Formats: sequence, C-alpha cells, structure tokens
Amino acid sequence: MTRIGNNMFNYRNESVRAASATYRKAKAAVVESLGVDLPNTKYPSEDFQNAVDLIDEKILNVYKQGLRRGLRQVIAWIANGTISFQNGGFKVNTDLKIEIKRVKPDGTFQLLRYKLTPVDLGLEEGETD
Repeated sequence: MTRIGNNMFNYRNESVRAASATYRKAKAAVVESLGVDLPNTKYPSEDFQNAVDLIDEKILNVYKQGLRRGLRQVIAWIANGTISFQNGGFKVNTDLKIEIKRVKPDGTFQLLRYKLTPVDLGLEEGETD
C-alpha cells in the first residue's frame, strides 16, 4: 500500500512541476510579446496572472493613445476643411487618409496607412447628416 501511495505522490509532484513550467513558458511568451521585463517570483501562477494583467493595461493605454491621435486628426481635418459641419450635419469632401508610425517591441518602426471613405463613417460623400 505504501508503494502505491508513493507513486501517486510522485505523479502529483510531476503534475505540479509540469503546470509550473507551463505557467513560466506562457508568462515568458506574454511578456516577450509586450516587450516588458517582469521578473519571476516564487509562484508561477501568480507571475502568469501579473503578465495577463499587463495585457489589459497595455490595451487600455493603446486605446487612449489612439483616441488622442484620432481626435487630433479630426480637429486637423476640420481646420483644413476636409470635414465641415453644415446644416446640422457633417460633410466629408474626400476620402480620409491616416498614417500611423508604430513602434514595435523590438524598437523598429512600422508605418501603417489607412483610408476611410465617407461611407465608412456612415456618410455619403458630400452628404450632411
């Protein structure tokens, strides 16, 4: 009976080690993709949760940055006449082009280009809402 008990105990230890190693690998992949350094502590599951929490923080920061950039761009389009407000609605005279310089985790840059038509915004070209 002792032998069976010892074998079960060893099996549980192996399972715990495997789970801990999986947490460490998953945490390492998350922090690498985020481009951050998050040291390991005594508890692999807690380290993994801390890495996941960084994802939420990163998403919120990117969202806020995009909102600020977008508002600045809309103000510029209003200032140069690309977008106007007439008769209680917005008028868009042309396709809206956006260029974003994105910094990748490895420090290199990527230029992203987007084009939005008035229809993409729920408007027809030259239409007022």
